[in-house]
Amino acid sequence: MRIESLVEKAKKLKEKGLTTGEIADELNVSRETALWLLTKAREDLAPPSDIYIEWKSVTKPSRLRYIAAVLSEMIFEKTGSAPDVVVGIATSGIPLAAMVAEDLDAALSIYYPRKLKWEEGEKQRGGVFSENYTSVDGKKCVVVDDIISTGRTVKETAEAIESRDGKILCAAVIVDKRGTDEIDTIPIVSMFKIVRL
Repeated sequence: MRIESLVEKAKKLKEKGLTTGEIADELNVSRETALWLLTKAREDLAPPSDIYIEWKSVTKPSRLRYIAAVLSEMIFEKTGSAPDVVVGIATSGIPLAAMVAEDLDAALSIYYPRKLKWEEGEKQRGGVFSENYTSVDGKKCVVVDDIISTGRTVKETAEAIESRDGKILCAAVIVDKRGTDEIDTIPIVSMFKIVRL
């Protein structure tokens, strides 16, 4: 996909009322990349180092089910046990997290990270757990999302789980753009790691 197409997508999402953080989530890019796409008219801004990943080919539930099965097996292999709760990161991680939770016979929790509320120049507010799903209080948890870009969302979610006396066993994603095995002390399970040479 060409940069111009991403710029147009970002601008259309902004016109629909999405925040910069929501645009980043929709485009599977970092917040910095989303901001750069929205302000690309300024030639003095260098593009951030990021990789765009298109998901449309795997959005059919039957295909997501296969991906969820692979991640579930990898989670169990990494942790040696099933979690009590699978925490899906809004919005892109929720469908996958629901299927992983089903595979692991675990409850489902939803976390809305602060990046979804993020706008340039505004004070950051914290993320929140949905009250409509299982609590993570005192539970063993696995975080599921589609992509790790910077690792901030995983760290934030882990802090939110730990603040409720929960324990994070690992984070599982389809693609890890950082290409690491852990973030802080959180083990990362990913189907694909991006490694820049």
